[in-house]
Amino acid sequence: MRASKLNLIPYGRQCISSLEIEEVVKVMKSDWITQGPKIEEFESALAQYCGSKYAVAVSSGTAALHLACLATGLKKGDEAVTSPITFLATSNAVVYSNAQPKFADIQIKDGNIDPEKIKKILTKKTKVLLPVCFSGFPTDIVKISKIAKKNHLTIIEDACHALGAKYKVNGKWNSVGSCRHSDMTVFSFHPVKHITTGEGGAITTNSAHLYEKLKILRNHGIYRDIKMMKRQPWNYEMRELGFNYRLTDFQCALGIAQLKRL
Repeated sequence: MRASKLNLIPYGRQCISSLEIEEVVKVMKSDWITQGPKIEEFESALAQYCGSKYAVAVSSGTAALHLACLATGLKKGDEAVTSPITFLATSNAVVYSNAQPKFADIQIKDGNIDPEKIKKILTKKTKVLLPVCFSGFPTDIVKISKIAKKNHLTIIEDACHALGAKYKVNGKWNSVGSCRHSDMTVFSFHPVKHITTGEGGAITTNSAHLYEKLKILRNHGIYRDIKMMKRQPWNYEMRELGFNYRLTDFQCALGIAQLKRL
């Protein structure tokens, strides 16, 4: 007997048009293929789309989660509360920071973390709340924000599934990633997500302090003084342990074109 061919639903399928191809080719012909002008252009476009003050592009959603955790100062002995229904990168980012993930159960209505369950597992060690927008549904971020403020906690919103999603507060729509009710929001640009850069991710925030911290951590912990660079453009300082979590100009050109089509 012959085995029948199965028409399997693919895990993911990116949508690349001639626009994306043209933009990537332009970068290939330019003087910059990494650490060039397309990085800030993509970050600016993403921040504008989400309604946040800042965006930091990085090499993956996992890298974005890791840097966001580090930027909060999360460390050994601390705890971060997150959802048990998510990709392993969410809790792994907490472990990378030498902290302990704790799981609050989800709501049946949308698969998102239950704010009431968060309250029940908070301890003196809890420093970060890491809600996940499961399947693109925004979390109950307003309720979670109130819990965070009451307990002096930082919120990192894992919105890797939710670029373009909105939630309503007092009759007004808010974009996920605007960080109106979180300290940072994390996105992924893997091909299974809404837009892709091949691999890639980003963090949005309204905090100038977190923005500067994230940029330093993304690039080996290197700090550059703008005033000093005018006189000595080669000058830089290694201020802390960082990572090579940079995104290339190729990828950012692809991301800019994808964002225009979202």
